[in-house]
Amino acid sequence: MYFVVYTGKTFYEARQVDIDHLVPLRWAWDRGADQWSKAKRVQFANDEVNLFAVQASVNRQKGASGVLEWLPPSKSFHCQYVARFTRVVKTYGLVLSDYEQQKFRELEEQKCRG
Repeated sequence: MYFVVYTGKTFYEARQVDIDHLVPLRWAWDRGADQWSKAKRVQFANDEVNLFAVQASVNRQKGASGVLEWLPPSKSFHCQYVARFTRVVKTYGLVLSDYEQQKFRELEEQKCRG
């Protein structure tokens, strides 16, 4: 049985779920992961804080989108999603533009304090 936080649904067959990188690998690559050692890239790709079991179709909708382009369907999970995304970005020292930094703060304010 798999409870999927992105949608709040439960699935009983593994083929119905994917493992999603909360902070997508491609997104991270464009923000500094391309400069990391192979060991750090492997650590990032396998970090349990950055991995979720998700409904396969929802994972395909998300693709390589970051938090400013995509949020999970379950609105009750938005704050945790934004906070965890931000935590992973900070933990790995990913480089955000000034615009992204401002938008991250605004999104966190809206979803977690609004």
